[in-house]
Amino acid sequence: MKKSELSVVIFMLVFCAFFFYETLQLPPAAQSYPKFVIGLLTVLTLMQLVKMVVTSHGHYKVVSDLSEVWKDFLPRQFFTFFLGCVGFFVLMYFVGFYVSAIIYLVGMMHYFHIAKRYMAITVVVLMVLIYIVFSEFLAVPLPDGLLLEQIM
Repeated sequence: MKKSELSVVIFMLVFCAFFFYETLQLPPAAQSYPKFVIGLLTVLTLMQLVKMVVTSHGHYKVVSDLSEVWKDFLPRQFFTFFLGCVGFFVLMYFVGFYVSAIIYLVGMMHYFHIAKRYMAITVVVLMVLIYIVFSEFLAVPLPDGLLLEQIM
């Protein structure tokens, strides 16, 4: 088994346990969707663990694959993505979820040289899906932002 894969599995199981505990703090009516997502993540993580055990063919030695994992690391791409995420959260605080999501999606897809036609399709489809699923179906309040709250 590779050390990196085992680390991810352990992290995901701890992550799921933490968020399951936090979900129990919510009102019972608001627990169903998070429990479903956390349960799905847990099942997929356990499936990965089973796959790792089965493919190790009885040799349960953990092998360090650190040099292989970081071989193709692109610092510029990573830090651009990281700063984009930070920018998304800061922008969301001021202008709300939908506006900041559109700016973030367009900015990231432009950075990765995605054709404008696919950018437009992706942004429209994601915004419609997010609106239908979160705003209408689940009635999750998404941030309006300070500027939009002052206007409305």
